[in-house]
Amino acid sequence: MSEINIGIERTGFPVKIGTIELWFDSSLENLRRFFNVNELANEKLKEAQEKAQHIHFPDNAEIESLDVKTVDAALDVNKEFIAAQYDIIFGEGSFKKIYKKHPDILALEQALEAVGIAIAKRIEEQEEERSGKVEAKKNEYLNKKSSKK
Repeated sequence: MSEINIGIERTGFPVKIGTIELWFDSSLENLRRFFNVNELANEKLKEAQEKAQHIHFPDNAEIESLDVKTVDAALDVNKEFIAAQYDIIFGEGSFKKIYKKHPDILALEQALEAVGIAIAKRIEEQEEERSGKVEAKKNEYLNKKSSKK
């Protein structure tokens, strides 16, 4: 018996951040996650804050008076928040992959806005392409239907 093999092309596109190339899954299923990235990331932020709850963050302390442990805890909470956003957008483990090559949390945080804007623009382009294909199929069907009459 011969095998039937039907290939499936992944929906998405590569995104290069620094020297790391990641894949953005632009399937309809993943777009829901992308458009809820802030909500999902805030859930992760709450988890990170709960982990760091045992450390007291002074409301208006001078930076010089903070101990290393407190500063490290604050940086860890921020880092987990940034990591959650990258992992939500590109998949679990993406942030570790980027951070290993580019260990600069401030730069990676700033890059998030550019990433979001660039992805949103590409999603719009893909939607225009999809709409054009649907319209072409519809016209093709209508032409075939009218030529049969």
